Amino acid sequence: WHFGAPDPVRAVPETERPARVDLTADGCVIDGQEFFAKGLLRLPVKGSADALTWGVWISLGEADFDALAEAFSDPVRAPGANYLGWLANTVPGFAGNRPLAAKLHVREYPMRPWVELAPIEHPLALAQHGGIPRDVAIARVEALLH
Repeated sequence: WHFGAPDPVRAVPETERPARVDLTADGCVIDGQEFFAKGLLRLPVKGSADALTWGVWISLGEADFDALAEAFSDPVRAPGANYLGWLANTVPGFAGNRPLAAKLHVREYPMRPWVELAPIEHPLALAQHGGIPRDVAIARVEALLH
């Protein structure tokens, strides 16, 4: 599942979005002052190789956003760079999950970066670092499908 935009885009009136929001599949800039990049947040399913994966947006500083944008289109980019930011989407089933510190990890071209949440006592961070039970994963997927 992927979020089409970071949550702060909803605060921009729809009639103003064409002038104020520059949104692509992997990057977003609001008013030339707020910068977001998309990454994959993986929630491992306990006892399985499966995972529930979300395409989420991470807010970044302008310099990090620019560096990531430059690396993102490079077919020979080296994995390993990472950028610190904040989760910019509310993931269903994990109420109150913002703001959560996050790190975007660059992967080989053309893969999106993966998202690592700070290991804190929060349901979403605990789910990422410790996994979620299979029945919980199934219930979350079923809720999204209905």
